[in-house]
Amino acid sequence: MDVSEMSKEHKRRYIWAIGGGKGGIGKSVIAANLSIALSERGKEVIAVDGDLGGANLHNLFGIIYPPKTLDDFIRKEVTDIRDVLIDTEIPHLKLISGALDIVNMSNPKYMLQQRVIRHIRSLEADYVILDLGAGMSYPVLDFFLISEQGIFVVTPEPTSLENAYRFLRGVFFRKLRKLANQDEVKKIIELAMDRGNPQGIRTPFDLLERVEETDSQTGIFLKEQIRQFRPQLIVNQVRDHKQGQLGFSVQSVCRKYFGIELDYLGFVSYDHNVYLSVQKRSPFIVTYPASEAARCIRDIASHLLDGKRRD
Repeated sequence: MDVSEMSKEHKRRYIWAIGGGKGGIGKSVIAANLSIALSERGKEVIAVDGDLGGANLHNLFGIIYPPKTLDDFIRKEVTDIRDVLIDTEIPHLKLISGALDIVNMSNPKYMLQQRVIRHIRSLEADYVILDLGAGMSYPVLDFFLISEQGIFVVTPEPTSLENAYRFLRGVFFRKLRKLANQDEVKKIIELAMDRGNPQGIRTPFDLLERVEETDSQTGIFLKEQIRQFRPQLIVNQVRDHKQGQLGFSVQSVCRKYFGIELDYLGFVSYDHNVYLSVQKRSPFIVTYPASEAARCIRDIASHLLDGKRRD
């Protein structure tokens, strides 16, 4: 193996899925602009629209009619997901547009879902940004779990925060369910997903203790896996300093309730330029590069890159 082959083999690729459970919180806008902020640093980036039922990421890049989409891959008109990559006007940035025309694709069959996930993992880029759909269906949770450090977005509203905790709880239990091998442990996890379960399992800590009582080795293994699970947070549409501090409060709650160390990447200020850029079908980081929102996104990109250099 020559030096170039060794370098290629050891090159690390990062996949960041962006979710949040609730629609209308700006996941797609953040995904588009964060992809550009990373590509500005000379990183090779692929933005993937993982909303299989209501794809719209292409619109944010000014692409009204994508020439190729995940439809072509799902229908097996192409066999490799790389065949549906679209060049954008941004250097170093490519796009995979989501499924637009397939009925009921928001809840794909498991084997199809795993095929899409497998091919996303094979993409060759420094960073893959995966924009997820709304809701807490198993496909959405599984797409989020492609990355150990998925990003979830909240806005400073009670409904968004409530949905964010539900989303993270769903991700937590889904991760444990996929890691568990024994049927008895799987049943405990499935039981815990019902808040009114008769065994009184109310928190993730309760669940892990119950698993350890049933199978100590599995309990220890799951606790270690959860310790390594470190999702990341962005607070969007922040209007003042107090709202900007919200991320630290969410950090504290996740540590106490889930036993998870959450990375707070930062916030994106409420900025009318964001609205204007969406109307123009152009990312605000391009149309309004000096805007407050653009500065926030670039700060978040720096935070992400700094974190990767410490890995």
